[in-house]
Amino acid sequence: MAVRICILCDNGSVHNQKWVDGLRLQNDFDLHVISFSRGIKFSNVNYHSLKRFTHTKLDYLLNVYRVKKLLKQIKPDLLHAHYATSYGFLADKSRFHPFLLTGWGSDIFDSPKNIFMRKIVVNALAHADAVTVLSEITKKEVKRLSGCEAMLVPFGVDLNLFHPKKEKLNNALLRIGTIRTLSPKYGVEYLIKAFHRIHATFPNAILEIVGDGPQKKELQNLCASLNISDKVIFHGYINQKNELERYLNILQNFDVFAILSILDSETFGVAAVEALASGIPVVATRIGGLTEVVDDKITGIIVNVKDDEDTANALQLLLTDASLRKIMGENGRKKAETLYNWDLSLLRMSNLYRKLTTATPQ
Repeated sequence: MAVRICILCDNGSVHNQKWVDGLRLQNDFDLHVISFSRGIKFSNVNYHSLKRFTHTKLDYLLNVYRVKKLLKQIKPDLLHAHYATSYGFLADKSRFHPFLLTGWGSDIFDSPKNIFMRKIVVNALAHADAVTVLSEITKKEVKRLSGCEAMLVPFGVDLNLFHPKKEKLNNALLRIGTIRTLSPKYGVEYLIKAFHRIHATFPNAILEIVGDGPQKKELQNLCASLNISDKVIFHGYINQKNELERYLNILQNFDVFAILSILDSETFGVAAVEALASGIPVVATRIGGLTEVVDDKITGIIVNVKDDEDTANALQLLLTDASLRKIMGENGRKKAETLYNWDLSLLRMSNLYRKLTTATPQ
């Protein structure tokens, strides 16, 4: 008999969609998703919508009764909520057990800075029957906040899709790339400034930016003011689900990948893991969980936060030395195979589901 799993999450998130898509292929799971977001809907998954009343965070409180009602109708064997301060709050208030909570990063690091939100996070962690997180740094913070022991289940990548490309497009070009939401917290402006510092030394180098966001126009204006617009390509947002071939074609042709977040709440960096799996050295800021993903001088180079000069030096070193890029790329691929294999992450989560649903009630 199938184990009935109810997932409370943002169905508009590509990461949540990936979990649902992977879990639905397990023969012994009957999946239900409760969400405000419509997003992509997969076959063999039951979807239940929450109601928007104010289009503010107050809607979570106003949907507590609806979640309780839906759970009575669905009668799941396990409730799994993603993100402690939103869907985790709803799961906690439902008083349903067993309850599995996944902390992503900013919900564990940023939200507790507010006293009211801190209480919501700590309560959700304390009442959950199990907690999973994406990185060791988040695991430690969960322990510090609530005393709870969390299990590490990172977002993995499909190693069959993300792999080193044998022959790259136009080998005469050197491609520096990033995949980010274009907002200040992701530090794309520092990458542009760093590229400006080195572009004259490498006339065959280009900078490619994948993503969209509120800072896009400002970043384009920055490129214009630095007279490098002809060397910087803004690809816009690319939906992996609908444009996977294009996404892979751009990523796998990068010679260097950069992820320059400026906030501690950057606890993982999925795109950085995709780059590692693709055999691409990664330049990352010394912050949050990025130093877990990128090993300095082994799989890439760690640079100071908000430091375009330090970043430029790292880029120059990698662009100058093709053999170094190759060695770091090979090391990154090995690390992805060991720690970030999507199949292993999915198996770990599936096994946790089975453990929680077969445990003796307390």
